[in-house]
Amino acid sequence: MRTEVYVPPGRMGEKVDEWISLIDRKRRWRSGPENPALLILDMQRFFTDPKSHAFIPVSREIIPVISDIVELFNGPIFITRHIQPEDAGNLMTLWWRDKVQGELSETDEGISGMRGEVIVKEHYSAFHDTELDRKLKDLDVRSVMITGVMTDLCCETTARDAFMNGYKPYLIADGTATATEDRHLSSLKAISLGFGEVVSSKELRSLL
Repeated sequence: MRTEVYVPPGRMGEKVDEWISLIDRKRRWRSGPENPALLILDMQRFFTDPKSHAFIPVSREIIPVISDIVELFNGPIFITRHIQPEDAGNLMTLWWRDKVQGELSETDEGISGMRGEVIVKEHYSAFHDTELDRKLKDLDVRSVMITGVMTDLCCETTARDAFMNGYKPYLIADGTATATEDRHLSSLKAISLGFGEVVSSKELRSLL
């Protein structure tokens, strides 16, 4: 998988303004997040450790952004941990010819100390075959704020499932990352068009 450093260190603020200027945000929720929950998706060493073959360079740049959101946010937080089973029936294993297991499946130390309930998943969506939907409904959550990796795979799929399950998704543009800028921006555009609001962490602060 080709990866690139599409956000130079310390330049996230400039980049997120650029991304926001390039997406269509005509369709937006009429009010701010309603009884929201924060989702931190798959911030595991598999993606965040430079020694991993699946390292996503920009994953390091979003950790401070996620940390700031956690400090600001007073609602429920769920941290997903993607672990693929040995079962050969899991299509992700067949598709990628790879598994997220062992030490690399551990949550990055920059995230693991944050408050939040861990949800183990084995598919792209945090909703598929997990207890997330039930837990959100028990808490009367109506909006979900999505951070983590990868923007165009687990984050986007979770945003789509959130929408289909009746939650208003907010994807944080500078709180998510993937392999390349083109993939990141394409996902921001798709979500903004049909599934939820794409906002910067700065904009999110004004909504909470």
